[in-house]
Amino acid sequence: MECSCLTCAACGWRTLCNPAEGAARLRLVGLLRRAGDPDPAIVGELLREAAPRMTCPSCKSIGLTAKSAAAEDEELDDWQAAILCEACRKPIPTERLEALPSVKRCATCQKRAEAGHTDDEPDFCPRCGALMELRVSRGSGLTRYRLFCTGVPACRST
Repeated sequence: MECSCLTCAACGWRTLCNPAEGAARLRLVGLLRRAGDPDPAIVGELLREAAPRMTCPSCKSIGLTAKSAAAEDEELDDWQAAILCEACRKPIPTERLEALPSVKRCATCQKRAEAGHTDDEPDFCPRCGALMELRVSRGSGLTRYRLFCTGVPACRST
């Protein structure tokens, strides 16, 4: 029994489909007849072909990708083994990690930090450690925008 993984590149939505669920999705786009149980291998192949025409149930964008569950598991294992950059949260290339094992940033973010561009780093609440969010305050003038704590429950730190 071959399962397939459908993924939306736009929003990151992901689901795992067994052959019966895959057949139901293919029927929605008009690729399978309602009667009968199709071969699971055919369902997997049709899902990979039809996925670019399918709509994401989360963000309603058209264009999903379909992979076999085994290929998806291998890819997830690679992703989980990757070390993420502390600034952009993207995987640091393995070549960089082999050369500099203790590195915490990718080359692009490291260059930006060395050049003094640290505007990408978020502010954290001094009381609870949650992210701070820039919002419009009730006042006017130069102090119209202030940082507010986004912690749950908010610690009312500004």
